[in-house]
Amino acid sequence: MSEYVTIEVELGEQPDVVELIVNQLLTADGEETYCNREAGDLGSPLAQMLYAAVDGIDQLTVQEDCLIIRRKPSQPWEAIIDEVRDALRDWYL
Repeated sequence: MSEYVTIEVELGEQPDVVELIVNQLLTADGEETYCNREAGDLGSPLAQMLYAAVDGIDQLTVQEDCLIIRRKPSQPWEAIIDEVRDALRDWYL
């Protein structure tokens, strides 16, 4: 595992969707999609942690090295991305 967690942000074509490319293995079980917080609360430990730690996530897709997040429109991207970054650093370090 890398000593550092890095995240590259790619804005989606839709204003409420962003792709975060991470230098860590997020899942080895194939793509996981959580349509809402309730589904995330029953999902993988990583999804549970992200929904608990980050305000504003509406929908979450976890891929091998990528998170695709749909935000709640009332939440600013800057806050969501900062909270995801902090949560992932705590998770992996």
